[in-house]
Amino acid sequence: MRLDFVFAGVGGQGIVVLSDIFCEAAMLDGFDVTKAEIHGMAQRGGSITAFARISEKVESPLIETGKADAIVGFEILETVRALHMLKPNGTVVVNTKYLTPSNFSKSIKLKTQQELLSIIDNFTPNVYQVDASNMANQLGNNLIVNTILLGAVSALPNMPIQRESFEKAMSTKLKEKYLQINLQAFELGRQSVLK
Repeated sequence: MRLDFVFAGVGGQGIVVLSDIFCEAAMLDGFDVTKAEIHGMAQRGGSITAFARISEKVESPLIETGKADAIVGFEILETVRALHMLKPNGTVVVNTKYLTPSNFSKSIKLKTQQELLSIIDNFTPNVYQVDASNMANQLGNNLIVNTILLGAVSALPNMPIQRESFEKAMSTKLKEKYLQINLQAFELGRQSVLK
């Protein structure tokens, strides 16, 4: 058994933290794990992609184009940009937030949020749209989008990592004063997939 995950978004969204927790949870369940990150031009606001590979034995941290089992997108545009990494009939978990690029020519017509979601839906039948930004705002903290998405990932069909391992990894990687709200966010994300 091997699982290759791509986490895609922009700097400041908690991608590195989420991929760390994912890998820690996998190790708690006895998997071999490798991780790699690719940072864009700016740490905050630039593209960030993290690769996480889990198996009984993992040789390399990088995932080949068209081989990822799942893409976890922190916003729609970065998710579309990462689709080339997904294997046929792979899974996409996407936050339905659309961040308009800040560095584009005014003469370029940008695709709408709905057009981008259609591209994702047409790429694979296994798409979980999660309104993580809205859920985070309802909990009063827009910094917990990443743990909402982690909860969604934990509830995917055939996820070999145990829920308790995700929760334990969160307790070791997050500050204690933020743990309770992150556990709430994690549960909201789980329910968005299980419903």
